[in-house]
Amino acid sequence: MATLRDVARLAGVSTMTVSRVINNSRDVKSETRARVESAIAQLGFVPNAVGRLLARKKRRASLSISRSVSGENNFGENDGVNGGEQLDFQASGRRPEPAPPRAAISSGNTARAMLRIVRAAQPISRVDLARRLEVNRSTVTVMVTPLIASGVLREAAPEQPAGNRRGRPPIGLSLRGDKLFVIGVNIGVRRTQVGAATTDGRLLAEESFDTPSDPNEALARINSILRQVETSMNERALISVGVSVPGPTDSDRRELLFAPHLGWRDVPLAEKLFPEDSRGLGASDRKVSVIVENDATAAAMYEARRRLRASPVRNDFILVRAGTGIGVGLVLGGEVYRGTGTDRGLLGEFGHMTIVADGKACACGNRGCWEVYASAASAASLYAGERSSARAGASPRFVEIVARAEAGERRAQAVLVRTGKNLGIGMGNVITGLGVSQVVVSGRIVHGWKFMQKSIEDAVAGTMAGRLSNWSVEAGQPTGAGLGGALEVAIEHYFAELAKLTPAAA
Repeated sequence: MATLRDVARLAGVSTMTVSRVINNSRDVKSETRARVESAIAQLGFVPNAVGRLLARKKRRASLSISRSVSGENNFGENDGVNGGEQLDFQASGRRPEPAPPRAAISSGNTARAMLRIVRAAQPISRVDLARRLEVNRSTVTVMVTPLIASGVLREAAPEQPAGNRRGRPPIGLSLRGDKLFVIGVNIGVRRTQVGAATTDGRLLAEESFDTPSDPNEALARINSILRQVETSMNERALISVGVSVPGPTDSDRRELLFAPHLGWRDVPLAEKLFPEDSRGLGASDRKVSVIVENDATAAAMYEARRRLRASPVRNDFILVRAGTGIGVGLVLGGEVYRGTGTDRGLLGEFGHMTIVADGKACACGNRGCWEVYASAASAASLYAGERSSARAGASPRFVEIVARAEAGERRAQAVLVRTGKNLGIGMGNVITGLGVSQVVVSGRIVHGWKFMQKSIEDAVAGTMAGRLSNWSVEAGQPTGAGLGGALEVAIEHYFAELAKLTPAAA
């Protein structure tokens, strides 16, 4: 658990200054107060005695740190405040004005969008940031000022200003990634990847291993790597762990409900990774937030960030991730949509919709699922099944089929064309059902894009959605979105917590 000294070290102040901020002393400068409050949020620190006292008071502050019982927002859990209570810190120089819930949500979304854009386009001026967010420049100033004071953002002029420019050179905002780091864990059907990155996305370390069939063995291996990584980052503080999994999660994003191709059910990943009774985890023994996300949704987050770097428009798109199976992520206005209610973990499981009645058996227990006919794994089965000399268990890997197609083998080319047609049939269904006409494809299936693109497009064009909507299908990343998506989950959680400290933007 984080201590008063940890907060003081991160904020660059004395422990006495931290105590003054906690006790709402007026003797602390506003910039210093902002740095301390940011450090408190990042470390999840709550002073036991003071925390219990303040948590009972009426909510009067404009900045707050919430401890969620569900764990979805447990950015640094602790036992200082009972579940569901809030610890409020009053912001210096601002009159406390409680905002309605809807306004608070809007402000939080704007703050998260601001942090994403800074990360994608850094360094970026306040003027450009306001333009991309479609808000006033004063709104940007309100949001970034406490983040600059607390060391989350840095602002500096270009090293060499333009020769004929008059007046001051533009000032660029960037994320600082020198004190904190996140960890991403991508549990794949074949391989598991573990990586560490700075909060601005720079990869620090990476390791991978074959995914064991036993979830307990996999968790033990992951935990061992996590401890090694955190120990090696002794000058940085770990703030969150993002885990991407090949199946639906519970609504609180703490548990893997079912991974059909691994045979795993009800695996409490957030509980088993960095368990509360573990010790010796680097510089601190505090509980680290673990967020579990479906791999297609995580890949959609990765793709949304990649597209944000290239374009200022935060548009809507469907992410179809195809490898061993098929998953779908949905992005609306630049935000990943997860559904609502207790069943939202099932959002995007289109890979298990039936496209062939009484068709081939699927690992999920159904028959005729889309992924049985349109995934990279299904292409390998199709290729082996059509060869008269094929032996059981001799199916080539998808990348080998693509290599044979590249070499001119017609059988391999025909398999890819047929797989593309099946992929396009399902895409037409998804476009029609969701009403979003832009599709991005990622995963191993992209390796065969050259041979599949036309049959995909022809299949989509033949559907009602293809005839009525202005649709598009494009290739995304064949690799990178796995571990990259897991890291995005961790960084997005960090941004969500920072957004809580950002003053409401009118």
